[in-house]
Amino acid sequence: MSRFPFPIPTGWFPVARSGDVAPGEGRPVRFFSRDLVVWRSERGAPAVLDAYCAHLGAHLGVGRGPKDSPEPGPPIIAGECIQCQFHGWRYDASGACVDIPYSTAPIPPQARVRAWDVLEVNGLIFAWHHLHGDPPAWTLPSIPEFDDPAWVPPVYTDRVIPSCLQEVGENDVDFAHFQFVHGTPAPRPGTVTFTENGRVKITTGDSRVGSDGVERPGLYRESHQLGWSVVRLPGRLTFMSASAPIDEEHMHQRWILTYPSDFDPERGRKFVETYTLGINEDVPLWAAKIYRPKPLLRPEDGPIAEFRRWAAQFYPEAPEPN
Repeated sequence: MSRFPFPIPTGWFPVARSGDVAPGEGRPVRFFSRDLVVWRSERGAPAVLDAYCAHLGAHLGVGRGPKDSPEPGPPIIAGECIQCQFHGWRYDASGACVDIPYSTAPIPPQARVRAWDVLEVNGLIFAWHHLHGDPPAWTLPSIPEFDDPAWVPPVYTDRVIPSCLQEVGENDVDFAHFQFVHGTPAPRPGTVTFTENGRVKITTGDSRVGSDGVERPGLYRESHQLGWSVVRLPGRLTFMSASAPIDEEHMHQRWILTYPSDFDPERGRKFVETYTLGINEDVPLWAAKIYRPKPLLRPEDGPIAEFRRWAAQFYPEAPEPN
């Protein structure tokens, strides 16, 4: 029995780091409860295909291993195509088989595999998922700080979490848990606005006076879909959270963080550690909990019901919001 009532939602989800797939290379991955292959043509264009060859079902991302080892080898990229290593069938980025080298017969139109719409931005390769196969309905913004020399080179972290995107996203607005899980005061409620037909949720916090007596702007968070947000502590820290569903109960979360290059390195390191280590306290609790569709909410819990209403738009068949 599933712990969560949600299908895999609609959106752009990261399937690889850009730097992990060089031109002419590929790798097998698993997301959306499917086996996929992420690859780049020799010219460098990224592509994502369903993994299994239309011929006899060989995995396009798994190649022949060395004769002295049972370990698999890498995929073969031939120009602008990926080649099945079982019989040499070649597929282009659209998923169509364009060459069967040993056959002179016409290539049948069924000789194709599913191709996924791809977006490369902020150092990640994203694939578009829609439960009914609809085309992309939006894009994701680039984060200017990641390419700004006034900010340090991005710090990448990632983790697999045994939960779903909605459960983990709800954590941001669950104010009461901060005291009991993280040992910190509950955040003060922020101002929430919605843009782009209600899809983009923007949360701004009040400015605060630090221990040095300087008033600083409060947290600013843009959430463009389930699993993607950018958080800014203006002038101090920027980080993007981009997560992908492995299946209905597991997700791969990637965080990319940066801070001003004129910061003391120790201060910057502490900023990064505060965010990346703090989530470890949540993971065991997420792994063991179920979703309550009608929770017994208290006024101090935070805007959980509001978050659920916003999240419902990312399911083609929307679940009950609360």
